[in-house]
Amino acid sequence: MSTIELTSVPGAREVALSVRTVRLDDPVDLVQRIPTAASAVWLHHGQGMVALGEAVRVRTAGPDRFTRANAILRELAEHAVVEDEVLVRGSGLLAFGSFSYGDSSPRPSQLLIPRLVLGSVDGDAFLTRIRIGAPAEDPSAPEEEMPDWRGLFATVPLAPPVPFELDPDHAPEEYQRLVARAVAHVRAGDARKIVLSESSTARTRTPVDTASLLRRLAARYPSTWVYRVSDVIGASPEMLAQTENGRVFSRVLAGSRPVAEGEELPEQDRQAFRTDAKEVEEHRFAIDSVTERLAGLAGELTASPEPFVLRLPGIEHLASDVSARLHPGVTSLDVAARLHPSAAVSGTPREAADALIGQLEPRDRGGYASPVGWMTADGDGQWAIALRMAHLVDPCTVRVQAGGGLVAASDPVTEHAEVLAKYRPMLSALRGV
Repeated sequence: MSTIELTSVPGAREVALSVRTVRLDDPVDLVQRIPTAASAVWLHHGQGMVALGEAVRVRTAGPDRFTRANAILRELAEHAVVEDEVLVRGSGLLAFGSFSYGDSSPRPSQLLIPRLVLGSVDGDAFLTRIRIGAPAEDPSAPEEEMPDWRGLFATVPLAPPVPFELDPDHAPEEYQRLVARAVAHVRAGDARKIVLSESSTARTRTPVDTASLLRRLAARYPSTWVYRVSDVIGASPEMLAQTENGRVFSRVLAGSRPVAEGEELPEQDRQAFRTDAKEVEEHRFAIDSVTERLAGLAGELTASPEPFVLRLPGIEHLASDVSARLHPGVTSLDVAARLHPSAAVSGTPREAADALIGQLEPRDRGGYASPVGWMTADGDGQWAIALRMAHLVDPCTVRVQAGGGLVAASDPVTEHAEVLAKYRPMLSALRGV
């Protein structure tokens, strides 16, 4: 079955979708039900959705890529016929999305409406089928049976790890010189914070099994948002915009401390981390960028009174949670568009930081550090920042990318070590550990 591709609202007016969600009586272990051919995956603490096939793919680019994608999905939802007997987060008409970082990126931003979605949310398991075309008008016609989800989302053994060669964009001393240049710009007053990133290309002799990568990420990092949408795959610890029942939630990370695998910071070091002037300054920039940009979209804003330490394998972060009440009609993608890019992934001021990133980084960021997630027909959804991630370049090529925030007190060697620590999730998943 062919996929309908859309780039504009007028094209969406010609598409009719028929959507049906049914409850599944049996519990579903989604982590074990990721097929090799999955078109999209979204997992958090084992809950979420796994998708197969493509009914509609929306492609946008440029400064208005979020607005156009939002409008196209609204138009599709307006004409869709939806039968949803479950009515939980992620059921009914659903689109997965991955947006590009920059306004001028050659990589298109995409929304994907799949053909089948297997979901499990708060104890409710469901299956959604999305078809192109209106449902049968004859009410006496027998209802078409839903497909056998067990066969389509069959449990398969983990693929063995695939040996790979890792080719970084820069030698260690070269990247550290780039960090030093960025810090010099901060000290000169060109920006107050710059987030610089580095990428490395992993090449394998046999195709990478993305389902096995996702299962390993979900098992090792259950508290992150594990995703695969379009050409990006990863396990993000940072929620940019989650909306539900009229409220928005955002988790901000800025400030990091790498730790050895299987260990954590001693309590004395953790306390020093929480009060470190450089880390606190970097974190404050990130919090301010979120709270200031929510103005006009939401009210009744609350934020963590002080950062807490989020502990993940191999690294610990300073984190803060922000929540607010959305104004009527605001969608999760509206919020993600307003917040992107936050100071946690670009810098402060945003325009100056992005201009310097364009000078210092050799590659377009593509989907790195950009919104990745999903949204339903009513506008609710979850958009994480595509971090701890890789681009799937081709079946045997994976490009991992990570970065860190730089302020006047940043040290190039320490910052390079932080980037290498942030590579670990994807490289460990490739290695099968």
